Amino acid sequence: MASTSRRTSKLACRFARQLATATLLGLGASAQAQAATLTVYGAMGYDQHVAQAFTQATGIPVNLIHLSTGPLLARVQAESGNPQWDVLWLDGNQAMQTFATQGLLQCGWTPAVRYTALGRQLVPPSHCWQPVGVTYAGVILYNPRTIAQADWPKTWADLAKPALRGKVGMDNPAISGPTYPLVAGLLQHLGDTPGKAYFERLKANGLKVFPTNSVTLRALQYGQIDAAVVQSSAAIGFLHEMPALHIATPAPATVLPSDLAIGKQVSGTLQQQARRFVQWVLSPAGQAAMQQGDADADSNDLPLLEGVAPLPSLKLLGRVQPLVLDPAVWGLREPQVIDWFTAQIAR
Repeated sequence: MASTSRRTSKLACRFARQLATATLLGLGASAQAQAATLTVYGAMGYDQHVAQAFTQATGIPVNLIHLSTGPLLARVQAESGNPQWDVLWLDGNQAMQTFATQGLLQCGWTPAVRYTALGRQLVPPSHCWQPVGVTYAGVILYNPRTIAQADWPKTWADLAKPALRGKVGMDNPAISGPTYPLVAGLLQHLGDTPGKAYFERLKANGLKVFPTNSVTLRALQYGQIDAAVVQSSAAIGFLHEMPALHIATPAPATVLPSDLAIGKQVSGTLQQQARRFVQWVLSPAGQAAMQQGDADADSNDLPLLEGVAPLPSLKLLGRVQPLVLDPAVWGLREPQVIDWFTAQIAR
């Protein structure tokens, strides 16, 4: 009996040790899963500030890869066979539509948020991405000291006036991601043939095409041009450097949403963390981080959540007549339109 009791005791101790080891391993695996790093590809000026605030609030580490929109789109395409990102954040739902069509995005999930009417309009039926905020693809920032008051540009047609010959600049949609929606919006508004004829008139009037917002704005600063067609957030931010400039918001102003998407390949703990990131960005804390992160550009956007007020700087745009593009239509047309612009306008 004593021998049997000792064997039973040894077995009990061995089982207890195995259970303790398994528990520790389980806890270690759980801790490791909780510490898994979320990789975010972002092209937003405030994304670093938001990522840091998210990590501070949740403990979830974020590996942020920040690039401007054009290079970021190229990187996502280059990695399409083996995506290296978990969350994608950029301006332009045409690009998101393209990635959804290619099967790169996780669809069908909707965060629990209360969108404004415009926000609800921008939520795709597929729920492959989530709208976050809105800027406008093109406004006119001009120097009132170098343009006679009678010729101050207020409409899109004004940019083709003889008085502005050689004085107007814009970004290249083949390089600047936010510029394609501007071109697409004017083609939709005017009609395809009249819209292309409009850009051809601008070219005949000496239109200068620069790579991105920053280059176009420097050209305005140094007097290479007197009027710049740039994204609304960039125009507002640039007034910090040159407050004497004026902003005109011609009708229509093409809506340019910033969007968040989760990669289709993301699963398990990373999927939970990716969804938590999206949900947090669309919370009051996340919206506050966005508005604090890039006062010189992207923070100057229109929130899409009920109860979140825009920064006072949005008043500089005056009355806005928004135009919303259908990404299913203009996402498919993007390569064709950019090829045409490159061949006929940019060269």
